[in-house]
Amino acid sequence: MDTATNHLLVPVDFSDKAVFGLQMASKMLNLLGGKVTVINVLKGVDPIYSDFFEDEERELLLKKLRLHLRRFCEKYIDTSRFELNCVIEKGKRCETILSKADEINASFIVMGTSTIDNIKKWIIGTNALRVVTEANCPVITLKEAPTEDKIERIILPMDITKEGREKVVSAVHWAKALNAEIHVVSAYTLDDDSIFARLQTQQKQVVNFIEERGVKCVSKLFKVDDRVDAILDYIENNKGDLVVITTHEQLEIVKFFMGSFAKSIMRGSKVPVISMVPKIKHHLVFKMPAT
Repeated sequence: MDTATNHLLVPVDFSDKAVFGLQMASKMLNLLGGKVTVINVLKGVDPIYSDFFEDEERELLLKKLRLHLRRFCEKYIDTSRFELNCVIEKGKRCETILSKADEINASFIVMGTSTIDNIKKWIIGTNALRVVTEANCPVITLKEAPTEDKIERIILPMDITKEGREKVVSAVHWAKALNAEIHVVSAYTLDDDSIFARLQTQQKQVVNFIEERGVKCVSKLFKVDDRVDAILDYIENNKGDLVVITTHEQLEIVKFFMGSFAKSIMRGSKVPVISMVPKIKHHLVFKMPAT
C-alpha cells in the first residue's frame, strides 16, 4: 500500500456517526500516511439553493459552510501532518459520494453508520449499504468510535465462494501495511461432511498462501447454529481490530430486510469492517475448491 498515494474520502454530516468516520480516518492516516478529502453533500432542495438567496449571498454562505466543515474536521485530523481537503457538493448523497470517490481515485471511503435500535435506523442505514455495494474502492464502516491507534488482528471470515479469493489478497495487503496478523475463520451450519471437507481444504490453502507472504496467521473452523453470531462472537472474544468482507448484492428491498451475511456483519460488528465489491479481474497464485 503506497502511503504517498493513499487518499481517504470521508462523508460528513456533522452527526455522531460522522465523528466516528473522522476518528477512523485519523487512525488510518496515523498508521498508513496519506491525505483525506471530507465531503458534505447538500440536497438540491436545501434552503441555500432557493430563490431567496442571490448568487453572491449563496457563495458567501457556502464559503462559511466550508470553513465550518474544516474547523469541525480539524478537531480529529492533524492538519500539521496530513493534507485535509474539504468540499461541499450539491446532489443526491450516495451518488455524489460515489462520484467524488471516483474523481479523486480514493483508496477507500470511511463512513460511520447508524445502529439498528429501531426500524427507522434500518432505513437510514441504506445510505452506507448502497455506498458499500456500489463503490469502486473498499469502504470502511464503523458504528462505534475506533479504539487506540493500532490494528493487530484482522478477522477474515471465509466461505466457498469465488469472491473469497480476492478478499484473501486484500487482507494480506492490509496485514502487511499494518503489521497485523490474520485470523482466518470458517463456520458452517449444515451437517454435511462435504461442506466441512471443502472448507477444511480451503482453509489450509488460504493459511499457506498468507504465511508464504510473511504474515502471521491463525485459523479456526467450527460448526455453529448461526454463522453470523459465531463470527461476531469470535471477533469480540479474540479482540479483533478489523474485519474484511466482500459483498456484491444490490439493495433490493426484500434482500435488505432479509439481510445477508455481509450486511449482518456490518451491522453487528463492534469493530470497523472493510467491505469491497469483488472484481475477480486478476489471476491468483492459488485455487480454492469448488471455484
